[in-house]
Order: sequence, then structure tokens, then C-alpha cells
Amino acid sequence: MKLSLYLKWFVFFALTCLLTGNLNAQIQPAGTQASLVEWHYTIRPKDNIWTLGEAFLNSAHNWEDIIRHNKINDPKTLTSGTVLKIPVDWLKHQPEPAIAASVTGNTMVRRHLESHFSHLSKNSELRVGDEINTYDGSVLIRFADSSILRLAPNSQLVFNRLTRYGKTGMADTRLRLQKGRLSTHVTPLNGRGSRYEINTPSAVAAVRGTAFRLLVNDQSTQLEVTEGTVLFSNNARSLELDMGQGTILNSGTSRATIIDLPKALKPRSVISNTQQLPVTFSWRKQPNITTYYYQLFKDSDQGELLDSSFLATPEITLNHLTNGTYLVAMRAVDSQGFNGIDHHVSLVIGMIAKPATLLGPANNLFIDNDLPEFTWQYNSKNELSQLEIAKDFAFTELISTSEFAPDNTAIPTHELLPGEYYWRVKTLAGGESIAYSDIRRLKIRGMMPPATIISVNYIDNQAKIFWNTVPQAEHYILQLAEDLEFKKILHENTLEKSNVSIKLTKNKRYFARVKAVGNELFKSEFSTGKELIIK
Repeated sequence: MKLSLYLKWFVFFALTCLLTGNLNAQIQPAGTQASLVEWHYTIRPKDNIWTLGEAFLNSAHNWEDIIRHNKINDPKTLTSGTVLKIPVDWLKHQPEPAIAASVTGNTMVRRHLESHFSHLSKNSELRVGDEINTYDGSVLIRFADSSILRLAPNSQLVFNRLTRYGKTGMADTRLRLQKGRLSTHVTPLNGRGSRYEINTPSAVAAVRGTAFRLLVNDQSTQLEVTEGTVLFSNNARSLELDMGQGTILNSGTSRATIIDLPKALKPRSVISNTQQLPVTFSWRKQPNITTYYYQLFKDSDQGELLDSSFLATPEITLNHLTNGTYLVAMRAVDSQGFNGIDHHVSLVIGMIAKPATLLGPANNLFIDNDLPEFTWQYNSKNELSQLEIAKDFAFTELISTSEFAPDNTAIPTHELLPGEYYWRVKTLAGGESIAYSDIRRLKIRGMMPPATIISVNYIDNQAKIFWNTVPQAEHYILQLAEDLEFKKILHENTLEKSNVSIKLTKNKRYFARVKAVGNELFKSEFSTGKELIIK
């Protein structure tokens, strides 16, 4: 059984080398010990054996070992183009962390040797021994060799090995998917010492430059190959699957059937550029398919996953997106749960904001309300707006700014004092395109603080009346009447000062009241009447 597995690996690797043109990675003759798997380096101009030894070899070896291993008599005779053979075990082994390139939802990480989980944040480093649980979130992981892995919700992944061989470009990546689902795109591996392997409780998937998906259940692992070739095995069976094929391996059993995945969908309507949302994409249904899976990525399928869902029909409407490039992916899912090949559509959104049309209040209107309502009308779909109120026409002195919202009405963020104001509406489309409406002037009219008679001094037949000074007043009006209701006014004076002397008849009752008068922005009322009498 071991010999059979070795032969399969031999054939698989040889084919990969031919397909990828990787001439530096060569299979050793049968019987060669694993410790003598070699990396081949082609000497370049200005290289020398001493600097090569320092750059590539670990502390247990030096340039003299390279000379002996390659049976070179005189290192000075090495020329550009000469191929040196170096055992992989001699190379520097450096741990290289992976990066959480994007993280969504409730995604947690437990660091090596730690007992508790903590929230995983974007751009965090992931090292050997770390464990990720995605719960209702997802994470895009980028490895040192630019391979990527996207871990779906409710999945658990452990990093068993993350190694790079010095400056050789070779990498050894080994992961364990405990449960859940992942998809991965593996950069073609550089050199015989490179490795990319994902273990599950029931199987192992090993590749040398391909793309595939894994789904792990309690007793089985489902594989879907979307690019290249994957060697898929457990203790009882080893399979080689090509692009468009899938299978399931159960723990401890050799039974497995390779099936053809659903083909890529054919689009009914494809839009590559738009300046307006919403936009709808649809694909032709496939026979015997009742489920479809949709994904939306930022920029590309290696970017942030923005949305995903299972659908009954292959159609999706996109709305409320910002300007930029997106990738829409749709695939069929067969009755056994195998996901097919994605059909991708790249979409560039470039919405342009249009100025809103102001509705009310009208220009130059006087309003007796310190919290007036402002209204406007949009001239494009999928826009947000913001009300701006300023003390000056240039809007350098903003006094009220609302939050961006899809509403077409707003009130100031605080009460407006009596005065003159300017207002406009700022519209936002696509997260970056801005437009401004026309500017209108508004005058808020308020109540002037009351003027109240505070004292009266009597001298002979005269009464001197005093009232409080009102800062906003331009002048005051004093009225004198015989009755408290001021139905019969005897005298009315317009005064600039806050006091006045009036001649009265002795033993006769009078009533006085006062009002402060300001400019057009202020209303005012008379004070209550004050009784006057000279005895």
C-alpha cells in the first residue's frame, strides 16, 4: 500500500512539474531517502558560493558542504547557469505567519498555548498552533507564498505548520480543518520541498498549485476541485481529482465515488459598469438544480467577502453599495450538496451625485420657529443627504450639520437663535461623489426678553418709572391708561432710555406698561400693567 501511494505521488508530482514548467524541482531516484530531497539553484551573475551558503544554509551546514555534495573541485570555476543541488534539510527553516486579510462577523482566535479565545481583527498575524473559530463570521487568510484560504461561518481551523525555506521561495503549509467549510487557492509551489496540505478528521487534501473547497462533517470530508488537481486520501483510499470533480471520503472506508460538479452557470444579463443602483444580475437555471449560491466580493474573489446566501433562483439585486470594483459569483448546488463551478461577473460602480432640489422653507422667509423643518427632493436614486446650516453664505461658519441619511427632511441639530442663516443640502452617492444644492437664506424670528417695570418714584405730581434694560432693544414703548385692560390709552411714548417721568393728576389711578422693540428678527410683548397713583 505504501508503494502504491508513493507511485501515485511520483506520477502526480511529475505531471505537475511538466504542466507548470518547474524544472528546478526534480524527483529523486527510487530509494532516495527523504532527507536527501534536493532543491536546485541556478547560479546567477555576481553569485559566489560563500554568499550562497550564508543566504540559504542553516547553522549546521556551510558552503563547503555544497561543494562536497556537488563534487566541485574548484569553487572558482562556478559560472552563471551552473545548477547546484542542495538537500532541503540543509536549508534555513523560518516560520512565516499568515495574515487575516479580512475578517467579518464574530470570528475568534485562540493563540498557541493560550486557553481562551479572543476576537480576531483584520491584519492580525496567525502562527503555528493558533486556532480560529468563525461562528457567524468569516475570515480570508493570506499565506506568505500568496496562497489564500477563505474560512466559512461555523468552521474551525488549526495552523499546524507555516514554514518558508529561507530565501528559496519554497513553503511548507499544513492546516487542520476540524469542522466547517473552506475554499482555497494555492499558489503553484516552488521546489520539491514545498507542500500545501489540509488535514481533516477523515481525509487529507494535498496540492501543488490549484483551487478547491472542503466541507467537513462529523464522519466525512467533501472535496470540490475548481482548478488544477488535488490528491485526496485517507487511511484506506487515495484519489486524484481534477477540475470540475468532487467526492466524499468517510473515516476508515475506501468507498468513494468521483462525481462531476455542476457546470458554470450561463448568464442571462451581465452588467459590467453602472452609474446607478439598484442593479440586477441573473443566470439561466440548470436542469434538476433547485439551489444556487451567491457571493459578493470587494475587488476580486481574493478580496473581502461582503455578502453571501443560498437562493432558489440564480438572480440577485445589488443595492446600497459604494463606488468601486466588485466581483459577483453565482454557482449551482446539486441535490447531494456539491457546489459547482462559479460564474464570475466583475462590476464597476461609479455613481455620480446630483444636486437636490430644495422645497422648503422658501428663500428669504421669516420663520417664528427655532426648530423649523427643512425638505428637499432627490434627483437620483440611492443617494444620501445631509442638511447644512451656516451663519455665512460661504458656509465657513457651520452651526448645524445632520448625519448622512436617505431622508428628504431634517430639522436643525439644536434650536436656532433669532438671526439670519443660510442652508443647503449635500448629497452623497457611491460613498465619494458629492453634490450641493442651491443656497437659501432664512431668517429666524424670536421673542425678545420682556421689559418689566421694576420701580416707580413719586415727586410732587410726577411719577418717574424705571424698567429693566433689554440688550436687543432698539427703543421702548411706554403706554399710560386709565384701566388695567388698556382699552383707553391716555398716553404713549417712544423712548430710547429705560426710564421716563410722567405728570399725573393727584388721587387718580393710572396704569402703565412697557415693551422693548428690536429689529425685524424679534417680536415683543407689553409687560403687565403697573398701577400708579399720587396722593
